[in-house]
Amino acid sequence: MTDNLQTPPTAFEHETAATHMVRGIPIATMKTPVDSVIASLRGRKFDCADTIFVTDDDGRLEGIVRVNDLFLETDCLIGQIMEEEHEAVRPDDDQEAIAVLAMELNMIAVPVVDEEGRLIGAVPPESLLKILRAEHMEDLQRLAGITPHERGSDVGFDAPLGNRIRRRLPWLLFGLLASSLITIVMAGFEHSLAANVSVAFFVPAIVYIAGAIGTQAVSVAVRGLLDEDIPIFKLLRGELVVGTGIGAVLGIIAAILVLASFGDPLLAAAVGLAVLGGGIVSAVVGFGLPWAFTRFGSDPALGSGPICTIIQDVSSLLIYFFFVTILL
Repeated sequence: MTDNLQTPPTAFEHETAATHMVRGIPIATMKTPVDSVIASLRGRKFDCADTIFVTDDDGRLEGIVRVNDLFLETDCLIGQIMEEEHEAVRPDDDQEAIAVLAMELNMIAVPVVDEEGRLIGAVPPESLLKILRAEHMEDLQRLAGITPHERGSDVGFDAPLGNRIRRRLPWLLFGLLASSLITIVMAGFEHSLAANVSVAFFVPAIVYIAGAIGTQAVSVAVRGLLDEDIPIFKLLRGELVVGTGIGAVLGIIAAILVLASFGDPLLAAAVGLAVLGGGIVSAVVGFGLPWAFTRFGSDPALGSGPICTIIQDVSSLLIYFFFVTILL
């Protein structure tokens, strides 16, 4: 058994397996007796000792043995109790792939191998926690329309004022320009607003509800799309059903409140149907945009929040004024 691994390349980009990898790990060849492995652990300090990594005679990864399982059967070879054909990452793999693999396979430490499959290190549990936190913070920033700092999300909070402004401004400028669509929509229904000023009272509520439903759909889609075990159409169908159900419940409540307050059944019907339609569209858009970003090779959280907001606002207003036009 040994913990002397070849030195890996160092010229990798930030946020890769190489930046989180440690080399002081316990490894053993498949023909090593379990008793010998246990004896070799005593009196030694490792960078990560949660897992025994099992290799062939050439150092290629063959499997792993968790320390908890090491003492269950001691009168055999370690190759007989290992988890075979265990997946691993390469030094230049993105840290998000490491986190996804760890969650999918319930891994304590993620092995890192070279092009020939030889073990060169492992990403320890404490690094996995840091990666998960960093990816979570990065997704939150992207959903809010903030470009992540090139040196990580934590650095972004303490970045110079000018840097923080530059990272937040692009999507806000996009939102400012795109919001002109809302003005155009409102102007296009000037006659409806002039004929019944009460129609304008419900614009903020309809836009808010559609946006809120869409934001929830984006949050579900962003994480769900990273899990390859969840069929995309199943996820879409689920969000469509949820959006329709929520829209129906809120639409009925809204219609009842409008009818009780204004005594206008047609206006109440227009508001209720607009909330229902906005909920359905927002659920589809909230899923569709992250899916589109994923299809084009981008992070599904990238800009989905700001872009979704504009599309949902315009769509919900068009639906609302459509029902206002045909009912009032």
